[in-house]
Amino acid sequence: MAESIDIGGARRIAVRAAGLGRPFAAGDAGEAIRHLSAVQIDTISVVERAHHHILWSRVPRYARAQLGRLEAEPRRIIEYWSHAAAYLPIEEYRYCLPRMERVRTRGHDWFEADERTVAMVRERIAAEGPLQVRDFGGAKAGSAGWWDWKPAKVALEYLFHAGELVSLGREGFQKRYDLAERALPADLDLRRPSAGEMAAYYVDVAARALGVFTEADVAYGRRDLVDGIPNEIAQRVEAGSLVGLRLEGSEAGKSWYAPPGLLAEAGPATEDGEATGGDAGSPTGAGGGRARVFLLSPFDPLVIDRRRTKRLFGVEFQIECYLPARKRSFGYFALPLLFRGADGAISFAGRLDAKADRGRKTLILRRLSVSGISPQRRVSFAAALAAEVRRYAAFNGCEASEPGLVEADDAALEAAIGKRLGAAGETESH
Repeated sequence: MAESIDIGGARRIAVRAAGLGRPFAAGDAGEAIRHLSAVQIDTISVVERAHHHILWSRVPRYARAQLGRLEAEPRRIIEYWSHAAAYLPIEEYRYCLPRMERVRTRGHDWFEADERTVAMVRERIAAEGPLQVRDFGGAKAGSAGWWDWKPAKVALEYLFHAGELVSLGREGFQKRYDLAERALPADLDLRRPSAGEMAAYYVDVAARALGVFTEADVAYGRRDLVDGIPNEIAQRVEAGSLVGLRLEGSEAGKSWYAPPGLLAEAGPATEDGEATGGDAGSPTGAGGGRARVFLLSPFDPLVIDRRRTKRLFGVEFQIECYLPARKRSFGYFALPLLFRGADGAISFAGRLDAKADRGRKTLILRRLSVSGISPQRRVSFAAALAAEVRRYAAFNGCEASEPGLVEADDAALEAAIGKRLGAAGETESH
């Protein structure tokens, strides 16, 4: 028999499992990456890049230099491919081996590497040591993406995805490649996982980093050895390490699951501002205690699977930076706003299209749209939003924010937000 929980409880589990309510050690980005299993890397820099943003949202006193230190000796993280380019815990590298084998056997899905160029690139790195794409001439002038790479860049990326090369780190956002046999830790477990081990790994990650999930959620972005996922879930339900759930108010016909230890975090919010399972004093807490707005990256693990986000939170997000300006309905790079009320209730409250003007050290709030905030929460939401904007501006190296268009479905709320943002002074540190 499936247990029944309401959608609000499921959201509390999901937010905390996503790392937004966990007490990560100050300055320890490695702990957060190990918990999440993958932190997406992205090139867009109109505001701070996604991988830094994701970690800043979770790790007190996060600093960009921490990633470089985690890639150095002793190496704790490594770059490879999860659902996208990502930083992974080094101990999970072996679970990338089936994908590498597929790339070596069938080639990469997006590009075809020239065999002679691949051999030349491999020989040069073997003889000269770590190299970057610029050492081979870089990309074509005005290159718009992988489809317009020079042959050497294609060869480097093929060897990287095939597992022959690894990235030692990025300089100027370019990978520095070396031979895997030379660069990986000597004691790293490189046994190819079996189909059963892969299924167990996928479910482990979902149980830890999603908290509450469907079978489809476990397989999101996965292609290799996924057939065993349903059986792995069924075995864990039978053993009691997963609980089948029925979410009241969610999409009919979907079976959800969660580790039994997380169900206490689904406890109801309370009227006195404390929510069961919460960490009221933490600025990154997902429980109750005080209102908090989380300004998230659109690539945040909580929202990256858009279908799960729709099922669980009832909202749809679209990244419009890849569309021509005339086709955008909101803005270039919309950041989702997650609101946790003082009673622990969780909801998505809107979007912010922002740009960091680094020359002026000003965060430009080009467009802010908010909806679904009750009259009783107007003041607390506006205050929490202004506080988060100040923190986010500081994170982007900005000393002030510049409000733009503010839209809300409540005129009083719109006025309260405008007043708070307009009165924002110097930025706060994390």
